[in-house]
Amino acid sequence: MKATSPRQLSAFERLRDLPPLFRGGDLTRRFGWTSKSASQYLYLWKRRGLVQSLGGHSDVYANLLASLHPDWERAVVMAMPSAVLVGIEAMRREGWTTQVTRRPSLAVKTGDPAFKTNRFEVLRRTPRWFDQVAPGIAGDSQGNLRVLRAAWALADQLTHGGWEQGGLAPDDIDWAQISSADERDWRAACEALGVPRSPLRALAVSSRAHRPQDGSKRARRDDRSL
Repeated sequence: MKATSPRQLSAFERLRDLPPLFRGGDLTRRFGWTSKSASQYLYLWKRRGLVQSLGGHSDVYANLLASLHPDWERAVVMAMPSAVLVGIEAMRREGWTTQVTRRPSLAVKTGDPAFKTNRFEVLRRTPRWFDQVAPGIAGDSQGNLRVLRAAWALADQLTHGGWEQGGLAPDDIDWAQISSADERDWRAACEALGVPRSPLRALAVSSRAHRPQDGSKRARRDDRSL
């Protein structure tokens, strides 16, 4: 008598067995597939709108059956553990500005995994930069995206392009939000990154004195976007 073949599992059944975020490589271990089969399934699932990719060759995917609103920041940490949120979005989260960027900026350490993605602007930064800004990084890398505190993010922006290239003008900052702790952060950031030191609120009056100097021009050469 011919044996009955095992029941084929549907895409919905398989995806219900996967977490909200997963790696493509997980499919080979979980379902016993070859790498080729896993790639084929991922291609079909993406075409059907069941999963979305973080982008590039990151191999990180969002399971849209588990959540229609993927936590892309956690996906970033899975793919690029050294990533730190910088720029305008880092300042917005502390109430410094209401500007919203289409692609928030991430700094990723040179030599560590980094992937091109339409969801974020990925900037390569040197290990030396990470050492310099370490006191200004909030959070840990245990699944949550780390963030450069607002005063440090502003000092970093002025070092890597200034007001003109950063997409932020002094009038875009809510200077009333600046606290004494922010002023302390600003002094530390200026010393670490080589930004001319003056009271933070002085930037509300004039940004000309805080344009990048020769040292910051060298820094911009190290600042490469993926």
